[in-house]
Amino acid sequence: MTPPKPGKGPAAVKGRRAAVFAAFCLSLSVSVLSGAGFAGESPYAPREPFAAEPYVPPPPPESKALLTDNGDGTLTDTGTGLMWTQKDSYADLGKCLNWRESREYVKGLRTGGHDDWRMPTLKELYTIYDDTKENVMGWDHDKENPLHLDEKFADGAAYWYWAEDHEETRLHDCCALSFYFVQGFSNLRVFSMCANGGARAVRNAR
Repeated sequence: MTPPKPGKGPAAVKGRRAAVFAAFCLSLSVSVLSGAGFAGESPYAPREPFAAEPYVPPPPPESKALLTDNGDGTLTDTGTGLMWTQKDSYADLGKCLNWRESREYVKGLRTGGHDDWRMPTLKELYTIYDDTKENVMGWDHDKENPLHLDEKFADGAAYWYWAEDHEETRLHDCCALSFYFVQGFSNLRVFSMCANGGARAVRNAR
């Protein structure tokens, strides 16, 4: 058998094609780097520096509660037409109250010369929850648990308040809703629950 001549076999043809392709790529790279490019302009030519628009911080969030201090131990929310006691039961008595004790406490109030104070609904409690405020005003002044309450309310407050919303069941001790002013959520609690809680009385101002 006659051996194939050098440069005539399939391997040689493949090698020549690879060499031609490599030479083409090299010439293309040199052309781009030298500024020739396809459009006659180097992609690396100096350009105007990018100038970002100056950062404008957003305006601070606005409180949704429009509270007016009436100077008689009461606050009026002009947005909702509700009047609140400036002190809650914890600030007033220095202790927590369960749900039934809170109802009796509210009925006996004469704050601001008014005798129609009542327990707020859960929806009404939510209207004074203010996520733009963080005030260390709880009864034990725990810095790790500031209250989302306006500073117009009195210091020494409870951390959560009972709502009027309740449901009598066959279980003697169940249950009523409450609102937690540290994190802004409601809980269903047994009537005898007390720790850190109390009542914030409300009345209709209009």
